[in-house]
Amino acid sequence: MKKLIIFLFILVAFLGCKEKYISPAVSPSTGYLVVDGSINAGAGVTEILLKRTVTLDAPSVVYEGGAAVSVISEDNSIFALNESTKGHYSASGLTLNKAKKYKLHILTKDSKVYESDLVDVRNTPAIDSVSWQYDNNGLQLYVNTHDATGFTKYYQWDYTETWEYHSPFLNYFNYKQLNTSTGIKYTLEYFDPLLITYNAAIYKCWPTENSSSILLGSTVTLTSNKIFLPLNYISKGDVKLSQLYSINTRQYGVSEGRYNYLQKMKKNTEGTGSVFDAQPSELVGNIHCTTNASEPVIGYIDICNVQEKRTFINNTQVPDWNFITPCLKTEIPNNVDSITMAHRNLYPAFAAKYSPTGSAILSYYFSTPNCVDCTFWGTNTKPTFWP
Repeated sequence: MKKLIIFLFILVAFLGCKEKYISPAVSPSTGYLVVDGSINAGAGVTEILLKRTVTLDAPSVVYEGGAAVSVISEDNSIFALNESTKGHYSASGLTLNKAKKYKLHILTKDSKVYESDLVDVRNTPAIDSVSWQYDNNGLQLYVNTHDATGFTKYYQWDYTETWEYHSPFLNYFNYKQLNTSTGIKYTLEYFDPLLITYNAAIYKCWPTENSSSILLGSTVTLTSNKIFLPLNYISKGDVKLSQLYSINTRQYGVSEGRYNYLQKMKKNTEGTGSVFDAQPSELVGNIHCTTNASEPVIGYIDICNVQEKRTFINNTQVPDWNFITPCLKTEIPNNVDSITMAHRNLYPAFAAKYSPTGSAILSYYFSTPNCVDCTFWGTNTKPTFWP
């Protein structure tokens, strides 16, 4: 027993003596500039995201707003990008001349100038197909492409997922506020007293999610210039395939330089969990601060025509998908005090019990807001591309 006590004392002392690790790397208080995105030479959208590197204990991402961002050709033609939300800059239909070189130009609100190297406009082959295979564990999607000219040997992909989501519980009632002598109380009323129907505006929604991993492929070591690689995986029972699912895949033909840069970034982020944790010295791109040549910049700009392909998968195509909602309903008596208590953190759904004659509601079902109102998950405006 005495030896055990001594061992525990030493163990506690050891654990209590751990010190917080402080990285020896020194960065400015504002962080280094991170430039994410590529220039779309075709009729599609060019999107550039500007951020700042942050410390490991930073509470949130720091976006670089208020910058003037543009694409400049070697003959000094200028194509301006507009800031939609803080740090997000975009333009549509640049349709750049493939015979010319271009660079990205950034003027930040603190009057610093950042520019990429002049780069060629690269061609991206069309996506041949986005296929999928379903088994007992889930659904695996694949991207398939080739370049008959043999010119494009390095590829990058990203995608946007959209799916139709139905609220587990229909909502027939709204809270009605009562101002009583003892304070505010609540009761329930049909949100549509004439039709007495459910609130369709919060029943059907369309959540959207962008890919977060770096997806790369190369044909350099292959005998033929064809690509067939995993694109995305959806676990069986996932809500994304509870109704109808869509994935819009974007394909980029990239340079060897950007491919190698992204390979290193992929290795860093898979090891640390965040693009912004990597030390700038490890990620040497083709963007430079022209007002301070010694300042590191994280980013690598390429220019290509982006190819897209949208694929739909219906729940009926994946039998026994077995999506089960995690939502639970709670029965609340139909009296003012009980409904007032439920109002603190629950939404009303539908009637639970009626009187023997059916003339009165005895109790209601309630659930958490995100189980009744689908707008907690996505927009209730149907996307223009939705069938």
